[in-house]
Amino acid sequence: MASSFVVCSDCSKVSAAVEWGFVLLVRHGWSARLDTGTEPEWRCPACNAELADLETWNVDEPATYPRRLRVLLVDDQVLVLRATATMLRELDVVTCGSAAEALRLLAQGSHFDVIVSDVTMPQMGGPELYVRIRERFPHLAERVLLVSGDAYGAQLLCDAVASRERIEQMPRILHKPVPRDELVREIAALGRPSLPRSGAFPVEAGPAQPLSKAK
Repeated sequence: MASSFVVCSDCSKVSAAVEWGFVLLVRHGWSARLDTGTEPEWRCPACNAELADLETWNVDEPATYPRRLRVLLVDDQVLVLRATATMLRELDVVTCGSAAEALRLLAQGSHFDVIVSDVTMPQMGGPELYVRIRERFPHLAERVLLVSGDAYGAQLLCDAVASRERIEQMPRILHKPVPRDELVREIAALGRPSLPRSGAFPVEAGPAQPLSKAK
C-alpha cells in the first residue's frame, strides 16, 4: 500500500494517515478544514491547543465566529512589512511605511486592535510614535507592540523617551526575527483580552481548572 501523509498547515508536522487512519487522527487531536476547495487542510494537536489558548469570547459577537483582529504594522522596510503581513495571514493586517503615515490613518478614524511598530525608523521611530498615540489616541496606548533587531539599542532608546516624557512604562519590545507563534500570541493578548468562558471553570477558591468532560 502506498504511503499517505497528512501535514499540519501551521507547523508542517507530518503524521502517516495510512498508519493512523483519518478517524484516529481526529480522535487524537488532529483537525481538518474541508472547505478549501482541494485537499483538506490539517492542523496537529499542538497547534490546535495553541489556537484554543488564543481564542476568547466576545460578548457582542457569536463565540464560534470571533472577529478577526485588525493590526497596523509600521516599518520603513518594505520587505519586512510584506513578510510580517504574510506571516499574520489569519489577521486583518494594514501596513504603513512610516510613523507619520500611521498617525494619518489613525487621525482619519481607522480602527485597529493592535499596533506593531519597528523601533528604529527615519524621522520618527516606534517609541516616539507611541508617545503621539498616547497623547492623541489614549484608548490605543495599551495596544502597542514594538519590535527591533537591536535589543540593547532599542531598550536604551525606549528608556530615554520614557525619561524625557515621564512615562512609567513603555510598550513591550519583541526581538526580531520574532517567531510567528510568539507574535500572534502577543497580538492576541493585547487585541482580545482573555475573558473566562461561562461554565468552563469551577467556582471555587484557588487556581481555576477546566472542568473534565463527561465520558
